Amino acid sequence: MDKRYAQMSPAEQVERRREVLSHIQARPELSVDQVVSLLRGELRFTLSEYSRLTGVSARVIQDIEQGRGNPTLGTVEKLLAPFGLKLAVVSSRAPRLIQGGE
Repeated sequence: MDKRYAQMSPAEQVERRREVLSHIQARPELSVDQVVSLLRGELRFTLSEYSRLTGVSARVIQDIEQGRGNPTLGTVEKLLAPFGLKLAVVSSRAPRLIQGGE
């Protein structure tokens, strides 16, 4: 855990994870970089801790968080898997009905 913060008890850590995951699930419009940044920041992981947890280099994580990265699906899966999350496709607007041969 990031040393800038007071140590949380295991119960506090579990509760914080539940809150963060609920927040992410309630906002499916969040981009990958926003989710990665939110997970790492709110759960108080340093870059090196998150890197060790996921097997993704700290530099790649940093680039993703700053919107400079272009991660592969495999990388995104590695970043989300420890939290029981998966990448999904959601509609960004109301569905359009397809008519005729369109």
